[in-house]
Amino acid sequence: VVLQEALELRRPEFISRSRQRVERLALQAEERKLQEAFSRERHGLFSRAGRPERPQRPAGGAQLTRAVPRKEMIQRSKQIYENLPEVQRRREDERRRAEYRSNRLNAQLFNKVKQRAQPEADTYIHILYKHINVLYKHINI
Repeated sequence: VVLQEALELRRPEFISRSRQRVERLALQAEERKLQEAFSRERHGLFSRAGRPERPQRPAGGAQLTRAVPRKEMIQRSKQIYENLPEVQRRREDERRRAEYRSNRLNAQLFNKVKQRAQPEADTYIHILYKHINVLYKHINI
């Protein structure tokens, strides 16, 4: 017995559901095509209605465009790259990580100084400020 025949004999509901799925997919594809055709037609009708058409460019129209200097192209590309959401997100993450690292180091220093410091408040604050300044110089903030 072939696999297909075994399915037909033992699982007829599976085959009927499969056929229904195929029919439904075909109908959805046809509906998408009709929607695309309607939207193209609608766009064609309404996009030209309020605006006059642009005059045709002369035959040498491509030569009328201005040549962009290399430096300007590089600058534009860099600016576009910097404004990409994933690049901005990465920069923000790096900044946040540096801030977290700084806060962790400050907390460690605070705890270390608190353990070593004399009970006098002036000595304690002086040592704390000294260590924080060393820390900031160390992590280049």
